[in-house]
Amino acid sequence: MTHRIDNQIYRAALYCRLSKDDDDRSGDSSSIKTQKSLLERFCLEHNYLIHDFYVDDGYSGLNFERPDFQRLLTDIDSGKVNMVITKDLSRLGRDYIQTGYYTEIYFAKKHIRYIAVNDAFDSNRDDNDFAPFRHILNDMYAKDLSRKVKSAKRQRALNGLYISSQAPFGYKPCPDNRNLLIVDEPAAEIIRRIFALSLAGESAKSIANTLTSESIVTPGVYKYQQGDTRFARYLTDGQKKWCFETVQTILKDRVYIGDMVNHKAEVANYKTKQRVMLPEDERIVVENTHESIVSREDWQAVQRLVHARHRTPHHNFENLFRGLIFCSDCGSRLCMGTKTRGEKYYHHYRCSTHYLK
Repeated sequence: MTHRIDNQIYRAALYCRLSKDDDDRSGDSSSIKTQKSLLERFCLEHNYLIHDFYVDDGYSGLNFERPDFQRLLTDIDSGKVNMVITKDLSRLGRDYIQTGYYTEIYFAKKHIRYIAVNDAFDSNRDDNDFAPFRHILNDMYAKDLSRKVKSAKRQRALNGLYISSQAPFGYKPCPDNRNLLIVDEPAAEIIRRIFALSLAGESAKSIANTLTSESIVTPGVYKYQQGDTRFARYLTDGQKKWCFETVQTILKDRVYIGDMVNHKAEVANYKTKQRVMLPEDERIVVENTHESIVSREDWQAVQRLVHARHRTPHHNFENLFRGLIFCSDCGSRLCMGTKTRGEKYYHHYRCSTHYLK
Protein backbone atom coordinates (compact mmCIF):
# COMPACT_ATOMS: atom_id res chain seq x y z
CA MET A 1 0.00 0.00 0.00
CA THR A 2 1.17 3.54 -0.70
CA HIS A 3 0.30 6.95 0.62
CA ARG A 4 0.73 10.19 -1.27
CA ILE A 5 1.42 13.53 0.40
CA ASP A 6 2.52 16.40 -1.84
CA ASN A 7 2.69 13.86 -4.68
CA GLN A 8 5.30 11.82 -2.78
CA ILE A 9 5.27 8.06 -2.41
CA TYR A 10 6.87 7.07 0.87
CA ARG A 11 9.01 3.96 1.23
CA ALA A 12 9.50 3.59 4.96
CA ALA A 13 12.52 2.20 6.78
CA LEU A 14 11.44 0.98 10.20
CA TYR A 15 14.36 1.30 12.61
CA CYS A 16 14.45 -0.57 15.95
CA ARG A 17 17.15 -0.47 18.59
CA LEU A 18 17.54 -1.98 22.04
CA SER A 19 20.63 -1.76 24.21
CA LYS A 20 21.40 -4.27 26.95
CA ASP A 21 20.79 -1.58 29.54
CA ASP A 22 17.39 -0.71 28.02
CA ASP A 23 16.50 -4.39 28.12
CA ASP A 24 17.38 -4.68 31.80
CA ARG A 25 15.52 -1.54 32.85
CA SER A 26 12.51 -1.44 30.58
CA GLY A 27 11.68 -5.09 30.03
CA ASP A 28 9.26 -6.04 27.31
CA SER A 29 7.90 -2.48 26.86
CA SER A 30 10.95 -1.57 24.75
CA SER A 31 11.69 -4.97 23.25
CA ILE A 32 12.46 -5.36 19.58
CA LYS A 33 9.29 -7.38 19.09
CA THR A 34 7.19 -4.60 20.62
CA GLN A 35 8.90 -1.93 18.53
CA LYS A 36 8.35 -3.88 15.33
CA SER A 37 4.68 -4.40 16.12
CA LEU A 38 4.12 -0.71 16.92
CA LEU A 39 5.88 0.54 13.78
CA GLU A 40 4.18 -1.98 11.50
CA ARG A 41 0.76 -1.06 12.87
CA PHE A 42 1.55 2.66 12.41
CA CYS A 43 2.44 2.11 8.74
CA LEU A 44 -0.71 0.09 8.13
CA GLU A 45 -2.86 2.79 9.71
CA HIS A 46 -1.27 5.49 7.54
CA ASN A 47 -0.88 3.39 4.38
CA TYR A 48 2.92 3.74 4.24
CA LEU A 49 4.86 1.22 2.19
CA ILE A 50 7.30 -0.74 4.39
CA HIS A 51 10.64 -1.14 2.65
CA ASP A 52 12.45 -3.06 5.40
CA PHE A 53 13.08 -3.41 9.14
CA TYR A 54 16.47 -2.31 10.44
CA VAL A 55 17.29 -3.80 13.84
CA ASP A 56 20.25 -3.19 16.16
CA ASP A 57 19.71 -5.40 19.19
CA GLY A 58 22.18 -4.89 22.03
CA TYR A 59 23.71 -1.60 20.84
CA SER A 60 24.03 1.57 22.88
CA GLY A 61 22.29 4.72 21.69
CA LEU A 62 25.63 6.50 21.99
CA ASN A 63 27.13 4.27 19.31
CA PHE A 64 26.28 5.34 15.77
CA GLU A 65 28.44 2.64 14.16
CA ARG A 66 25.64 0.09 14.67
CA PRO A 67 25.51 -2.42 11.77
CA ASP A 68 21.88 -1.94 10.73
CA PHE A 69 21.99 1.81 11.29
CA GLN A 70 24.89 1.90 8.84
CA ARG A 71 22.87 -0.28 6.44
CA LEU A 72 20.03 2.22 6.78
CA LEU A 73 22.33 5.11 5.86
CA THR A 74 23.56 3.14 2.84
CA ASP A 75 19.99 2.55 1.66
CA ILE A 76 19.20 6.25 2.15
CA ASP A 77 22.23 7.24 0.08
CA SER A 78 21.21 4.84 -2.67
CA GLY A 79 17.63 6.19 -2.72
CA LYS A 80 15.91 3.00 -1.60
CA VAL A 81 14.00 4.73 1.20
CA ASN A 82 12.70 8.26 1.75
CA MET A 83 11.12 7.84 5.18
CA VAL A 84 12.52 6.66 8.52
CA ILE A 85 10.26 5.74 11.43
CA THR A 86 11.26 4.88 15.00
CA LYS A 87 9.32 4.22 18.19
CA ASP A 88 10.75 7.39 19.77
CA LEU A 89 13.70 9.72 19.38
CA SER A 90 15.85 7.75 21.82
CA ARG A 91 15.72 4.68 19.53
CA LEU A 92 17.55 6.72 16.90
CA GLY A 93 20.22 7.69 19.43
CA ARG A 94 20.99 9.16 22.84
CA ASP A 95 23.88 11.48 21.96
CA TYR A 96 22.06 14.79 21.57
CA ILE A 97 24.68 16.22 19.18
CA GLN A 98 24.73 13.21 16.85
CA THR A 99 20.99 12.60 17.03
CA GLY A 100 20.31 16.27 16.37
CA TYR A 101 22.58 16.13 13.34
CA TYR A 102 20.57 13.30 11.79
CA THR A 103 17.13 14.75 12.59
CA GLU A 104 17.91 18.37 11.74
CA ILE A 105 20.56 18.17 9.01
CA TYR A 106 21.19 14.75 7.48
CA PHE A 107 17.57 13.69 6.94
CA ALA A 108 16.66 17.12 5.58
CA LYS A 109 19.63 17.12 3.22
CA LYS A 110 18.67 13.67 1.93
CA HIS A 111 14.95 14.62 1.67
CA ILE A 112 14.04 11.99 4.27
CA ARG A 113 10.84 12.33 6.25
CA TYR A 114 11.50 11.23 9.83
CA ILE A 115 8.80 10.20 12.32
CA ALA A 116 9.22 9.28 16.00
CA VAL A 117 5.82 7.81 16.82
CA ASN A 118 5.62 8.06 20.62
CA ASP A 119 7.25 11.50 20.69
CA ALA A 120 4.80 12.88 18.09
CA PHE A 121 7.78 14.05 16.02
CA ASP A 122 7.27 14.48 12.27
CA SER A 123 9.85 16.36 10.21
CA ASN A 124 7.08 17.39 7.80
CA ARG A 125 5.55 19.53 10.54
CA ASP A 126 6.89 22.79 11.92
CA ASP A 127 5.92 22.17 15.56
CA ASN A 128 9.02 20.18 16.54
CA ASP A 129 10.61 22.89 18.67
CA PHE A 130 10.73 20.63 21.73
CA ALA A 131 12.74 17.94 19.92
CA PRO A 132 16.21 19.38 20.81
CA PHE A 133 15.24 19.29 24.49
CA ARG A 134 14.23 15.64 24.12
CA HIS A 135 17.66 14.94 22.63
CA ILE A 136 19.31 16.54 25.66
CA LEU A 137 17.08 14.58 28.06
CA ASN A 138 17.93 11.34 26.26
CA ASP A 139 21.62 12.22 26.49
CA MET A 140 21.25 12.95 30.22
CA TYR A 141 19.58 9.56 30.66
CA ALA A 142 22.57 7.86 28.98
CA LYS A 143 25.00 9.78 31.21
CA ASP A 144 23.04 8.91 34.35
CA LEU A 145 22.81 5.26 33.30
CA SER A 146 26.56 5.14 32.66
CA ARG A 147 27.19 6.55 36.13
CA LYS A 148 24.91 3.95 37.75
CA VAL A 149 26.46 1.07 35.80
CA LYS A 150 29.94 2.23 36.83
CA SER A 151 28.83 2.44 40.47
CA ALA A 152 27.29 -1.04 40.35
CA LYS A 153 30.45 -2.53 38.80
CA ARG A 154 32.59 -0.90 41.46
CA GLN A 155 30.47 -2.39 44.23
CA ARG A 156 30.70 -5.84 42.66
CA ALA A 157 34.47 -5.40 42.40
CA LEU A 158 34.65 -4.45 46.10
CA ASN A 159 32.77 -7.66 46.86
CA GLY A 160 35.50 -9.65 45.10
CA LEU A 161 33.26 -10.89 42.30
CA TYR A 162 34.59 -11.94 38.91
CA ILE A 163 33.09 -9.38 36.51
CA SER A 164 35.25 -9.62 33.38
CA SER A 165 34.06 -11.01 30.06
CA GLN A 166 36.97 -13.45 29.75
CA ALA A 167 38.20 -15.80 32.47
CA PRO A 168 41.99 -15.74 32.99
CA PHE A 169 43.87 -18.63 31.41
CA GLY A 170 43.81 -21.43 33.97
CA TYR A 171 40.32 -20.62 35.23
CA LYS A 172 36.74 -20.82 34.03
CA PRO A 173 33.46 -19.41 35.40
CA CYS A 174 31.59 -21.65 37.80
CA PRO A 175 28.48 -23.09 36.06
CA ASP A 176 26.35 -22.31 39.12
CA ASN A 177 27.77 -18.83 39.73
CA ARG A 178 29.21 -16.84 36.83
CA ASN A 179 30.85 -14.42 39.26
CA LEU A 180 33.05 -17.16 40.77
CA LEU A 181 36.21 -18.56 39.18
CA ILE A 182 37.03 -22.25 39.40
CA VAL A 183 40.24 -23.99 38.31
CA ASP A 184 40.36 -25.25 34.72
CA GLU A 185 42.74 -28.13 35.38
CA PRO A 186 44.26 -28.72 31.88
CA ALA A 187 45.14 -25.03 31.56
CA ALA A 188 46.15 -24.81 35.24
CA GLU A 189 48.84 -27.43 34.63
CA ILE A 190 50.41 -25.09 32.07
CA ILE A 191 50.28 -22.21 34.56
CA ARG A 192 52.04 -24.34 37.20
CA ARG A 193 54.69 -25.29 34.63
CA ILE A 194 55.32 -21.62 33.79
CA PHE A 195 55.83 -20.71 37.45
CA ALA A 196 58.04 -23.77 38.03
CA LEU A 197 60.29 -22.78 35.11
CA SER A 198 60.49 -19.23 36.41
CA LEU A 199 61.44 -20.45 39.89
CA ALA A 200 64.14 -22.54 38.22
CA GLY A 201 65.68 -19.31 36.95
CA GLU A 202 64.38 -19.21 33.37
CA SER A 203 63.44 -15.85 31.85
CA ALA A 204 60.08 -15.15 30.19
CA LYS A 205 61.77 -15.41 26.79
CA SER A 206 63.28 -18.78 27.66
CA ILE A 207 59.97 -20.06 29.05
CA ALA A 208 58.14 -18.99 25.87
CA ASN A 209 60.69 -20.84 23.73
CA THR A 210 60.37 -23.96 25.90
CA LEU A 211 56.58 -24.02 25.70
CA THR A 212 56.67 -23.47 21.94
CA SER A 213 59.23 -26.24 21.40
CA GLU A 214 57.04 -28.63 23.39
CA SER A 215 53.95 -27.67 21.34
CA ILE A 216 52.09 -26.46 24.43
CA VAL A 217 48.92 -24.70 23.28
CA THR A 218 48.78 -20.94 23.80
CA PRO A 219 45.91 -19.36 25.77
CA GLY A 220 44.21 -18.17 22.57
CA VAL A 221 44.35 -21.57 20.88
CA TYR A 222 43.19 -23.29 24.07
CA LYS A 223 40.13 -21.02 24.39
CA TYR A 224 39.23 -21.72 20.77
CA GLN A 225 39.55 -25.45 21.38
CA GLN A 226 37.11 -25.05 24.27
CA GLY A 227 34.53 -23.65 21.85
CA ASP A 228 35.08 -19.89 21.97
CA THR A 229 35.07 -18.94 18.28
CA ARG A 230 36.18 -15.39 19.09
CA PHE A 231 39.70 -16.78 19.34
CA ALA A 232 39.75 -18.31 15.85
CA ARG A 233 42.41 -15.78 14.79
CA TYR A 234 44.88 -17.52 17.11
CA LEU A 235 44.92 -20.64 14.93
CA THR A 236 47.56 -19.15 12.60
CA ASP A 237 51.05 -20.63 12.85
CA GLY A 238 52.41 -17.43 14.38
CA GLN A 239 49.82 -17.32 17.14
CA LYS A 240 50.50 -20.96 18.07
CA LYS A 241 53.89 -19.84 19.33
CA TRP A 242 54.23 -18.49 22.85
CA CYS A 243 55.11 -14.83 23.23
CA PHE A 244 57.33 -13.78 26.13
CA GLU A 245 54.91 -10.91 26.88
CA THR A 246 52.16 -13.48 27.54
CA VAL A 247 54.46 -15.30 29.95
CA GLN A 248 55.33 -12.03 31.70
CA THR A 249 51.65 -11.18 32.14
CA ILE A 250 50.90 -14.61 33.63
CA LEU A 251 53.82 -14.42 36.06
CA LYS A 252 52.69 -11.02 37.39
CA ASP A 253 48.97 -11.82 37.69
CA ARG A 254 47.71 -12.12 41.28
CA VAL A 255 44.68 -14.10 40.13
CA TYR A 256 46.78 -17.28 40.33
CA ILE A 257 47.18 -16.95 44.12
CA GLY A 258 43.43 -16.64 44.63
CA ASP A 259 43.20 -12.82 44.64
CA MET A 260 40.68 -10.94 42.51
CA VAL A 261 42.01 -7.78 40.87
CA ASN A 262 39.30 -5.58 39.35
CA HIS A 263 39.00 -2.00 38.19
CA LYS A 264 42.17 -2.25 36.09
CA ALA A 265 40.68 0.23 33.62
CA GLU A 266 37.70 2.53 33.47
CA VAL A 267 35.69 4.34 30.83
CA ALA A 268 36.93 7.91 30.67
CA ASN A 269 33.98 9.23 28.67
CA TYR A 270 30.50 7.72 28.50
CA LYS A 271 30.12 8.75 24.86
CA THR A 272 33.38 7.58 23.34
CA LYS A 273 33.60 4.50 25.65
CA GLN A 274 37.37 4.97 25.59
CA ARG A 275 39.00 2.93 28.34
CA VAL A 276 42.11 4.09 30.18
CA MET A 277 44.37 1.84 32.25
CA LEU A 278 44.61 2.69 35.94
CA PRO A 279 47.77 2.58 38.05
CA GLU A 280 48.08 -0.40 40.36
CA ASP A 281 47.40 1.62 43.52
CA GLU A 282 43.92 2.55 42.16
CA ARG A 283 42.90 -1.02 41.35
CA ILE A 284 40.56 -3.00 43.59
CA VAL A 285 42.17 -6.10 45.10
CA VAL A 286 40.25 -8.61 47.20
CA GLU A 287 42.28 -11.52 48.56
CA ASN A 288 41.32 -15.19 48.71
CA THR A 289 38.19 -15.02 46.54
CA HIS A 290 38.81 -18.30 44.69
CA GLU A 291 41.04 -21.37 44.65
CA SER A 292 44.69 -20.61 43.94
CA ILE A 293 46.79 -22.39 41.30
CA VAL A 294 50.19 -21.48 42.74
CA SER A 295 51.10 -20.78 46.35
CA ARG A 296 51.45 -17.23 47.60
CA GLU A 297 55.05 -17.94 48.61
CA ASP A 298 55.98 -19.18 45.11
CA TRP A 299 54.28 -16.18 43.48
CA GLN A 300 56.17 -13.73 45.71
CA ALA A 301 59.43 -15.55 44.97
CA VAL A 302 58.76 -15.19 41.24
CA GLN A 303 58.11 -11.46 41.66
CA ARG A 304 61.50 -11.06 43.33
CA LEU A 305 63.18 -12.96 40.49
CA VAL A 306 61.37 -10.93 37.83
CA HIS A 307 62.26 -7.67 39.57
CA ALA A 308 65.91 -8.71 39.83
CA ARG A 309 66.03 -9.37 36.06
CA HIS A 310 64.26 -6.12 35.18
CA ARG A 311 66.41 -3.64 33.32
CA THR A 312 65.86 0.07 33.73
CA PRO A 313 64.72 1.49 30.37
CA HIS A 314 67.10 3.86 28.63
CA HIS A 315 64.25 6.13 27.55
CA ASN A 316 60.77 7.28 28.55
CA PHE A 317 59.25 6.89 25.08
CA GLU A 318 55.64 5.64 25.32
CA ASN A 319 54.77 2.61 23.20
CA LEU A 320 51.53 3.96 21.69
CA PHE A 321 50.92 0.90 19.50
CA ARG A 322 51.35 -1.77 22.19
CA GLY A 323 49.03 -4.70 21.40
CA LEU A 324 47.62 -2.97 18.31
CA ILE A 325 49.92 -3.94 15.44
CA PHE A 326 50.74 -7.45 14.23
CA CYS A 327 53.12 -9.18 11.82
CA SER A 328 51.64 -9.49 8.32
CA ASP A 329 53.39 -12.85 7.80
CA CYS A 330 52.61 -14.80 10.98
CA GLY A 331 50.13 -12.65 12.91
CA SER A 332 52.33 -12.28 16.01
CA ARG A 333 52.45 -9.00 17.89
CA LEU A 334 55.02 -6.43 16.93
CA CYS A 335 57.15 -5.29 19.86
CA MET A 336 59.03 -2.04 20.07
CA GLY A 337 62.81 -2.06 19.99
CA THR A 338 65.29 0.74 20.55
CA LYS A 339 68.72 1.32 19.05
CA THR A 340 71.22 3.99 19.95
CA ARG A 341 73.50 5.90 17.67
CA GLY A 342 75.67 8.18 19.66
CA GLU A 343 73.39 10.02 22.06
CA LYS A 344 70.23 9.52 19.98
CA TYR A 345 67.61 6.79 20.38
CA TYR A 346 65.81 5.27 17.39
CA HIS A 347 62.59 3.27 17.89
CA HIS A 348 61.32 0.53 15.59
CA TYR A 349 58.87 -2.37 15.61
CA ARG A 350 59.76 -6.00 15.04
CA CYS A 351 57.92 -9.32 15.02
CA SER A 352 58.10 -10.92 18.46
CA THR A 353 58.14 -14.42 16.92
CA HIS A 354 60.87 -13.87 14.33
CA TYR A 355 62.95 -11.85 16.77
CA LEU A 356 62.96 -14.71 19.29
CA LYS A 357 64.22 -17.26 16.78
